[in-house]
Amino acid sequence: METFENISVLLVETQSAGNIGSVARAMKNFGLRRLVLVDCRTELTDEARHMACGADDLLSQSAWFFSLQEALEGFDLSIGTSSRSVQWIPTVLNPAGMADQALPLARERKIALVFGPERTGLTNEHLRFCQWLVTIPTSAEFESMNLSHAVAVLAYELAIRAKAAALGRSLDLAPLKQIEGFYRHLGECLHESGFLDELRDPRIMATLRQVFSRAALERRDVRILRGILRQWSWYAGELKKNQ
Repeated sequence: METFENISVLLVETQSAGNIGSVARAMKNFGLRRLVLVDCRTELTDEARHMACGADDLLSQSAWFFSLQEALEGFDLSIGTSSRSVQWIPTVLNPAGMADQALPLARERKIALVFGPERTGLTNEHLRFCQWLVTIPTSAEFESMNLSHAVAVLAYELAIRAKAAALGRSLDLAPLKQIEGFYRHLGECLHESGFLDELRDPRIMATLRQVFSRAALERRDVRILRGILRQWSWYAGELKKNQ
């Protein structure tokens, strides 16, 4: 996934070599390949390579920096992860919302996903370098997550959206004129059947409009639906003739 070339995972003051290895594995599972270690408090030991479980290349290619400010110099957007909110970051998202907004930007912009130390998470000093904040909705009784699990949650949300975008096609949305013609046709058929009356008409039709609006009807969809309505009208007419 080409957009992932512009997305990096930054681990700040990580203390466990095993955690770094587990993060590398989670990243590679979902297609992220750029690992940055900031003020790392451990070496990449055999434990790191063991926990990476085949993602050793991410460890060997990782970039190292002494400070978060230095590490972020080449990025266009930094997204901090934390279970708490801070007043100076107005954009606070859940993982799905983060992926929805960040993925389109990643086509042309370099994005950093910033994760804090295992024991404390990102401090206020770290978060002042972040423009967005993402919070994973964990249980209030036990909010703290393993570092690699948190990385995996965000990577998963990015991956499923990137895959959908790659496999999908552009929608051939029906023009409003065509959709309004369908609504008129639908109303006529529902009146003819006796389902609608003057009292219920506005409320029912408003609800049906909402239902079909959520479906994002394409031209072909409307043609099929109107074909069904025409067939229904013909059949109803035949029934009346035979009565």
